[in-house]
Amino acid sequence: MAAAARWAAALLTLGVACLAAGPRPCAAQPVVLSSYGQSSLSLKPYDWTYLRVDLPASFSSVTMDFATDRDIPREHLRDLPRSDLAIICLMIANPPIPDISGYYLDNLLSDFLAVGSFGNMNNQSNLAQCIPFQKNTTIVLTNDQILPGVWYIGYFNGLGSARTQSKMISRGRARSVSTSITVEGCPSSALWGPYCNQTIEMIGCSQLSRYNNSRNLLVQTIDTKRRLNTRENNRHTSFPLRSNLPIGHALDSNSTSLLGVENLITCSISNDSLCLRQGDMKFYFLDIDNLAVQFRIAAANFGLVQRASLVCYLRYNAFPQRVLHDYSGDISSGPLVIKLPNIGRWYIAIEILNKTEINNTTSPMPDTTCFSFDWQVTGCLDGKAGINCSWEAYVLQRVPKRNPSVPFESYYVPSDGRAMLEDSHFLLEQFLSNSSYEQFAWTYFLLDVPQGSAGALIHVQLKSDKELNYELYSRYGGLPSNDSWDYFASRTSSSNGSIFFSLQNSTNSDMDLSIFYAKEGTWCFGIKHPNNTSNSQTYISVSLQGCHRNCNQKGVCHSSVDESGLTFYSFCTCDRDHGGFDCSDELVSPNGHIRQSVFLIASNAAAILPAFWALRQKAFAEWILYTSSGISSALYHSCDVGTWCILSFHVLQFLDFWLSFMAVIGTFIYMATIKEASKRAMHTAVFILTAILAATGATRSANIGIVVAIGSLGLLIGWILEFSTAQRFTCCSWRINLSVPQRWPNLVPLFWNTLEMLNKRFHWLHLLVGFITLSFAAVSWKLESNSSYWIWHSMWHITIYTSSFFFLCSMRVNMMVHSPETNYELTRQDSLPRTESRET
Repeated sequence: MAAAARWAAALLTLGVACLAAGPRPCAAQPVVLSSYGQSSLSLKPYDWTYLRVDLPASFSSVTMDFATDRDIPREHLRDLPRSDLAIICLMIANPPIPDISGYYLDNLLSDFLAVGSFGNMNNQSNLAQCIPFQKNTTIVLTNDQILPGVWYIGYFNGLGSARTQSKMISRGRARSVSTSITVEGCPSSALWGPYCNQTIEMIGCSQLSRYNNSRNLLVQTIDTKRRLNTRENNRHTSFPLRSNLPIGHALDSNSTSLLGVENLITCSISNDSLCLRQGDMKFYFLDIDNLAVQFRIAAANFGLVQRASLVCYLRYNAFPQRVLHDYSGDISSGPLVIKLPNIGRWYIAIEILNKTEINNTTSPMPDTTCFSFDWQVTGCLDGKAGINCSWEAYVLQRVPKRNPSVPFESYYVPSDGRAMLEDSHFLLEQFLSNSSYEQFAWTYFLLDVPQGSAGALIHVQLKSDKELNYELYSRYGGLPSNDSWDYFASRTSSSNGSIFFSLQNSTNSDMDLSIFYAKEGTWCFGIKHPNNTSNSQTYISVSLQGCHRNCNQKGVCHSSVDESGLTFYSFCTCDRDHGGFDCSDELVSPNGHIRQSVFLIASNAAAILPAFWALRQKAFAEWILYTSSGISSALYHSCDVGTWCILSFHVLQFLDFWLSFMAVIGTFIYMATIKEASKRAMHTAVFILTAILAATGATRSANIGIVVAIGSLGLLIGWILEFSTAQRFTCCSWRINLSVPQRWPNLVPLFWNTLEMLNKRFHWLHLLVGFITLSFAAVSWKLESNSSYWIWHSMWHITIYTSSFFFLCSMRVNMMVHSPETNYELTRQDSLPRTESRET
């Protein structure tokens, strides 16, 4: 009786809905059921995160507003490289993993350019629906476009295998996005539809359960019978169903002989509720809470109305439409049977069609046609499954692992006591089904993925001492079969085309498969096997894990929480040579890694050039600065490529960028050749500014412009200080006699004296070479990418230090007084008496 009670509780929730083409008097204003707001979410280059959104069964529409800091015309989106493509993805039941293939991205952009929104949400495919970042995007989706349930929004800044690549600098800009989501629903449970203009009327039911123990069947029936009400006599004539109507599995009564003994549920409703006019539709829904063999819908008391067809449309978890449904059939000529239906809510639409219109006749139909119909849900007794309830089915219980690396890590074993809870694997042959009349048999294992762990993966592994002749089928929310499954694997083939499924390292005796980001709820694994398996020993393990194959031992598995705080998800942080979702993509070969390490570390030897020149000129502060910058950069890249870390990575990164910024600005300040007191003051201010830059955003490309601007400003200030000192006598006379018109012409010689001073200050050939190498450094910085980072950043080291060397060499410096050779003393000599000048 336990099975009967469970099936009675899991049976059906029945409702009737009214539908019309336009607004109805029963329409009501939708109310807000829930809302979510996030002011700003920052994504670094190749960064991503998720947001969970729950849409209840009663929701009518969801409005999503996205505002980003990116404003690119739509026609230019195709020209963006993948690394610079920021997208927002939407997917039901599990966090999305965007397909980075060129074909998918082309379709993504084509759909967005055509409609400015997500693609066709009605297909409910296993691929994420994505849109690129735009300045402002508002999307409204109704309950006839998307299904209720758990949805995940994924934010991705940059796509490609390298999006999880090591700690090396990822070139690109950080992106910010703000999100606002509002979920609306009808104010009353009696209202339904996108505009709350459909009514639902609950029906009270009674039940009667009986068993057929010989067939292991439990059949449940909803029987709704009403009188036939017509306004004219009906003739016994048959007509075919309209040809353009999609037909599902419409079967005759002989196909349902399986339903021998029934569990009967009788529902009461007013007499006029099941009377339809031509063109009208009535809606019902039923909830299937357990795995079922089939459910069957048949019409009754409809045989005399031969000019009418009673067409039934079915759709899983959403309202069916004439052009959008999962199954359909004319139940006036035979029942509609759905084999192995999914767990969840099924919606049913009933419509009256005039057969005579199909044959271009004018035979009238009655204004109102009344009928009755019944449906039956068939299930198996405990421990049985399959179309004939002849196969074994086992419930797997979840056993959490001790000290798991991720919150939801666990394994599954049968709950009947034949397997030890301490063992994460068990012998398969002792659980397999036997069949005396078929060549192959099926065995089913049912497991539950707990709520909040949709970011985990299901890992199944089979190991046998003989050749493995098993086929493994999996299905979410239903029993798998040869014709109905989500993922499939055997020794010779698999459904490996899905980005959420992986079959790796399988041999003749081993099978190893994973389902990424498994949906929350009931999963069923069906094993198709030969009847004779007594000569083999096969061990099977089923587990819930964090990362695929522990990141293939090429990275570290981490776990995080989505932005709503309701779902854990796992991800890999790969080593320096690998990338991808599970670190399975080799980005750098071992020899390439050695070559890159040598280039990145050894290229810092270019700092010897400016350091040697500064030491020769007795500029000890600059000598220390260039030497420290080269050493810190070499140590930082040694740690970054995984060779040796003398300090923590973040400390070395700060020192590298801070001293590099100081070296660039120090070169500008040195070219001003100001007094040591002024130089110390400027160095102190620069120390503080560059330290802030290195600590708050060292890898930002904008820092190069900021550093050059600070250095140029320091050079300008130094020249102003030096020039004001050298010209104090001339300028003083000019400032005192501002009101005397004849003194204005002194500005002309002042200008030419300044140009002459600058001309004598520099070796212009060295200065030109310095600017050329500096431009090469800027080009190298711009060309850096994840794939070519090593070569262009090595060139950056060489060119930036070489440019500093040539800038230093371009200065004409008086070694004794450490000041440029100017015409200052010549000016003073011109002011002395001529006789003294000649004596001199």
